[in-house]
Amino acid sequence: MSTTPYRLDHLRRDGRFVARFAHQLTVASGVPVGSRWCPVSDDPTKMWQIAWWNGPTVALMRFLAADLAGSVVGVDVENLQWNRTITPEAFALALIANVRAGHPPLGTHATCGQLMAALERIDHPQRGTSRDLELARRLVRLGDHLEHGMLAFLQQHGLAGLGEGPLLPQVVDLRANSRAETL
Repeated sequence: MSTTPYRLDHLRRDGRFVARFAHQLTVASGVPVGSRWCPVSDDPTKMWQIAWWNGPTVALMRFLAADLAGSVVGVDVENLQWNRTITPEAFALALIANVRAGHPPLGTHATCGQLMAALERIDHPQRGTSRDLELARRLVRLGDHLEHGMLAFLQQHGLAGLGEGPLLPQVVDLRANSRAETL
């Protein structure tokens, strides 16, 4: 399929409309919302994608979009794809909250994927206290930005490995052994 000059002009015009609509969603939702052209879509009618990180769930964002429908000419809300990404920091916050509550890092979930799926149903999973946000950033770094890496770190070191909470018995033993060797 070749793209004619008319088609390119049409895409540019649609792009401006969709970008304006994404800006209105940013204002309504309180999180940065972007738009992008996705020509390799499963559904050929849904080629524009609305994307954001953390923030409202897809259902809430669609609800906000329904309120804005018709506010920007040239945007058909029904023909948009919706893509919300959960950041590693939000995943780390969930792990930390579970450990603080006395649960395993994954809480009641058996896998990282199940916890991530649960976060998809939570509005604004990125919110926390300044201390929790700092611990989450630290956990993300120590876990190499990988869900399984963060999980393994917390399972091995607990919150003490992040600089908070009581030390796990194996950490106390390790410190005691290293002190005994230096004496």
